Amino acid sequence: MKDLSQKQKNRLKATLLLVALTNMVSVALSPATEQIRQFFGVELATVQTAMSATNVVQITVSLVAMYLINRGILTKKRAVVMGQSFFGLAVIFVLLFHNAFWCVYVLSALVGGACGLFVTNAFGIIFDCFEPDERQGLTGLQTSCISLGGILASLAGGFLAGFFWYGGYLVLSVGIVIAVVAALNIPDYKTPKAQEGGKRSPIRSQVFFYAASAFLFMLCYITVGQNISSHLSRHYENYSRLAGICSAVQMGGGVVSGLLFKKISGKLQDDTLVLSLCVLSGGLMLLSFLTTSLPLILLSVFLCGLTLSLFNPWCIFGVSVNSDPTNSAVTSVIISAIAPSAGGFLSPVVFTNITNALVPGATDFRYRFVSCCALGIAVLIFIRNRIVKKKAA
Repeated sequence: MKDLSQKQKNRLKATLLLVALTNMVSVALSPATEQIRQFFGVELATVQTAMSATNVVQITVSLVAMYLINRGILTKKRAVVMGQSFFGLAVIFVLLFHNAFWCVYVLSALVGGACGLFVTNAFGIIFDCFEPDERQGLTGLQTSCISLGGILASLAGGFLAGFFWYGGYLVLSVGIVIAVVAALNIPDYKTPKAQEGGKRSPIRSQVFFYAASAFLFMLCYITVGQNISSHLSRHYENYSRLAGICSAVQMGGGVVSGLLFKKISGKLQDDTLVLSLCVLSGGLMLLSFLTTSLPLILLSVFLCGLTLSLFNPWCIFGVSVNSDPTNSAVTSVIISAIAPSAGGFLSPVVFTNITNALVPGATDFRYRFVSCCALGIAVLIFIRNRIVKKKAA
């Protein structure tokens, strides 16, 4: 693609940050998890699995979009615009078919399709249009915006879920406005491979390390929001709205750490991942012992939220410096769709079912179990980092 002027880059940055506000829009839906379970009379694991089906669809659509982009049939700009437009379809659908449980699966497919189109390709545009130093700063800001969007979506979703279970889905209508902004400011270009007929560069092994790390992190991180509604329902009557507040505070932690990301990651490098997992483990453990003190519950979810804007952007930045424009469509799908979405989808399948088999219905035990798993993963990454440093020395 042709070089962009500084003015064009500034508009592109602002647009990508606006798009990032909708990356975590699905948190607007999680406060209604317990309400959906009660409304349709199904098991909690069934609701969680139906809602997390978004992740499977996101992976599938991301791969299809990658295939089309690499062959010049689709551009990253058009994928982002289409993805944001899909949110509007989800709003129309939920207004028409909200009385049957199967609609939750269809809504998950629509939301997953939207995310599969715009999330990975928004990251791919960063890989293509900005130099490494610009990427590191922009990635941190982008993650802060993702968390800020999560705050707004959580508050709105929790508030609307207090009226009807599908209220959070109405938040998705914001995508229509963002689609228009993206259409005006994102450059339309084809990948070098599709444009010039060249070969794609091989994917480096470091990409798979960061992808595996992102998968394991999301496997643990997702349990916080997915179970908070049930965790609160035993002691609070207005648990849906409180769950929305908790999700907002959790995202607030992500905003704070995102602003500090460049400074922290510049010093810790790959140990940023270790720090994030240790903090997540501590937050989950603290949350597991708290069921009646709302201020301490909010502190716990805030600590958990701090980790998202440290772990994910470092993985994304690590992949970006090990990619080039010829393979960025592939690597951006791996790190922003396949790895985290697989973790998000498998989280309830693994943790909810295992902990229910051990201690049925105990969210406090589930949080403790996941806390121990996060700490174990931190130890493994710490050992790996020491080995890599020793080899480099």
